[in-house]
Parts: sequence; C-alpha cells; structure tokens
Amino acid sequence: MVKLPVKAEAMSMILEWAAAGAVILAGLIFCVRIMRRGITTLDEDRVQYLERIHAEERQLDEDRKNISLDEHLHVLHAAVADLLRLAGNPPGHALTGHGSTLVLRTPEGEWRIELIMRERTLRRTHKVLHGRSRWLLSGFGRNEHFEDLAGLMCNLNAYLHGDKLVPPEPAHLARRLNH
Repeated sequence: MVKLPVKAEAMSMILEWAAAGAVILAGLIFCVRIMRRGITTLDEDRVQYLERIHAEERQLDEDRKNISLDEHLHVLHAAVADLLRLAGNPPGHALTGHGSTLVLRTPEGEWRIELIMRERTLRRTHKVLHGRSRWLLSGFGRNEHFEDLAGLMCNLNAYLHGDKLVPPEPAHLARRLNH
C-alpha cells in the first residue's frame, strides 16, 4: 500500500466528510419536505396539480382579456413567422397583414387568419376595455373558429404539413375550461 503524504491524507479526509455531509443534508431536506407536505397518495397529488393548472388557466384567460388588439396581432405574426421558420422557410410562402387580418400565401393558395375582438374606450377615464378574442382561420374551403391561439396554431401547422384532419388533443391534455 502506498503511503500518502500528510497533506494529501488530510485533504482526502476533508473530501470524505464533505461528501458525507452533503448526503446527510440531502436526506434532511427530503425529510423536511415530507414532513411539511405530508405523505400523500398519487390521486391526491394529481388533484392538487389539476387545481393549480385550473387556477393558472383562469389567470391566463384573465390576462388574455387585458391584451389589446395590436398586441394580439403582434403575437400572431410572430407565431406564424416562427411556424414557417421551424418548417425551414419553405419557398413560395409569404406572410402579409393589414388591420386585424393576417394572410399566409402558400403555393397551393392562401390562408386568412382574422382576429375578432371588441374594444371599447371609456370616455371619462380613457381606459380601453377589451372583449374576448376569437380567431377565424379560413382558406381552402374551411372556416374554423378558435378560442385561443394555441388551437389555431396547432391546426395551421397540421394543414401546412398536408394533414387533412387534425388529430384530436389527447384527453389528458385537453382544455378543461369552457370559454
């Protein structure tokens, strides 16, 4: 057996104690988490997570009501541009827009995306109230209405890839709130 110098032996002993301390600290943190939350079943955890998801969806719905028409259109333009970029910027595709309409020209034809939203200005406070936003995707004989931008983008992506029918959203990911 090789005899290590005193400094190296002391250093290896310090590293061993540091590793042991880290393991003990990790175990202590794990125990504290269990003591604070208690031991729960998988079903209870699932219910808690679903409640948090519902709360976040309600907050997202409220936030969406506070976004102006121009901001919605900027988000839509960026989303469609990203969709084209992720598809490798296919030739013959052009994105134009004016007003509350965005037009995506493809070699096969064009898709029109319209934002339908009411805005009202209060006279005394000069505050703008925004209504619920709805999206209309039209083109190739289709007129589809969407409540949110995610559904619209999912369908547009499927159509651009040549899918005639958009697969339904898996049940565990389906929207749980009715708008």
